[in-house]
Amino acid sequence: MSIKEQPKNSGHTMADGSKMKPQKRLYDPETRRSSHAEEARTLAQQHVTATLCSISKQHDGHPYGSFVTYAMHEGQPIFLISGLAEHTKNLMKNPKASLLISENSAENPLASARVTLVGACRKLDEEEVGAARETYLRHHPSAVAYVDFRDFFFFGLEVSAVRYIGGFGKMSWFEHDDWITAEPDPLSEHAHEIITHMNEDHEDAMVLYCETMSDAQNVQSAVMTGIDRYGFEMDATQTDGVHPIRIAFSHEVETPDEARIELVRMVKEARKKLAS
Repeated sequence: MSIKEQPKNSGHTMADGSKMKPQKRLYDPETRRSSHAEEARTLAQQHVTATLCSISKQHDGHPYGSFVTYAMHEGQPIFLISGLAEHTKNLMKNPKASLLISENSAENPLASARVTLVGACRKLDEEEVGAARETYLRHHPSAVAYVDFRDFFFFGLEVSAVRYIGGFGKMSWFEHDDWITAEPDPLSEHAHEIITHMNEDHEDAMVLYCETMSDAQNVQSAVMTGIDRYGFEMDATQTDGVHPIRIAFSHEVETPDEARIELVRMVKEARKKLAS
C-alpha cells in the first residue's frame, strides 16, 4: 500500500520547547484498528459541509476558499453548485481543487480529525447526473427546490491524493487507490449511542475489560471513548493517571446488534478470566 502513516509522536514538542512525556502503553500496539484511509472515508461520509478551495480566476491564481455542501457518491464528493458562484467560475477555468472536511468536535480544535482531498473538480457528464442527483438529494432533501434549475450543475471531485490528520501526531498522505478501496466504518452513525449506553449503564464491564484484557491494574474507573468495526477504546483511570486502552473484537462487527453481542461475550470471557 502507498499509505504513509505517521504514528503518535513519542516526543511531541511543546510551545516552550520541552518534550511531552509519552503515556505508558497498557495495551498491545498491534491491536487491530481502522487504517487512516478508513478513518478518512468515515469522516467524509459523516459530514455534508466542507471548505472547497479552487484557483481564483479573478485574483491571479490565488487560492479561493468557499463553504459548500456535498455528498459522497461512489467514492468522490459531489456538489450541486450555481453557475454564478465564484468557485464554479474558477473550476470551469481550472479544475484543480481541494476539499477540507473537519470534525471540529474536540475541546481543542487542533485535536479534531480532518481530511483534505486533492484532485480535479469537474462538471459531471450527462449520463452521470441521474445517479448523482439521487445521492445528493438523499443527503440534502431541501435541494429539490433548485436541483433542476438550468444554472445549477453537478460537479465531482476526482480524488487523486489525500492528507489525513486524526489529531496530534496522527497523520498521513495516501493516494487514490487507498482512498477508493477503503470503506467507511459501518458503526460510525451508531457509535455515539453505543458509547453513551456503555458509559451510563456498564462501567463495571469496562473496568473488567481493562483489568483482564490489557495491562491495566487496580482500575478505579473506565469510560468508553470510541468504537468501530474492529474494536473499542477506553480511558482507564488508575492511581498514576488516565491511560488510553484499545481492545479488539474477535471479528469485525457491522451492526449495533453485532457489537452488543460481542461486548456481552467479552464480559463473560473477562469474568471467567477473573475467576480462574
